[in-house]
Amino acid sequence: MERNHHDTSDHHSMMKMYFHTGFTETILFQPWKTTSIPIFICSWIFIFILGILYEGIREIRLDLEEVKLIERPIIPNERNEDELERMNIETIESIVHTKKKNPAQYTERALHSILYAVHIILGYVLMLIAMTFNIYLFLAIIFGIGTGHLLYKWNCIIPSKHKHQRRR
Repeated sequence: MERNHHDTSDHHSMMKMYFHTGFTETILFQPWKTTSIPIFICSWIFIFILGILYEGIREIRLDLEEVKLIERPIIPNERNEDELERMNIETIESIVHTKKKNPAQYTERALHSILYAVHIILGYVLMLIAMTFNIYLFLAIIFGIGTGHLLYKWNCIIPSKHKHQRRR
């Protein structure tokens, strides 16, 4: 029997392209199927942890970039020269630079690159999981990222008299 290309009798295996609930999903790969509620719950917890890791890696990257900015010498100009002198901050002119590259710089750059790649990969994985349009899995991502934000940013606000300032 020849099959008609417009036949929709096998449409139950098609991916739902709208937000839905349910516990039977194929997540990312054909072997990752949630055929029962316990498997779905384990998958939900795993996705929740991926969300926490996504936020954690993001914060580690931001912290490393902030440290790099703090360690970078400041270039004086007409506007900041008096302020720098008053604060006794070293400027680029007061530091002896060498042209020789330090092997630690290459290691640091490699670490930054690896963290960036892992962060991007996790972001795309979470996006593809969200594209299953399963509300429960979508909430696992949201709650995971929110929990990660709570865990990694809980001490970044310091109350002061007039305003809040970031602390790292």
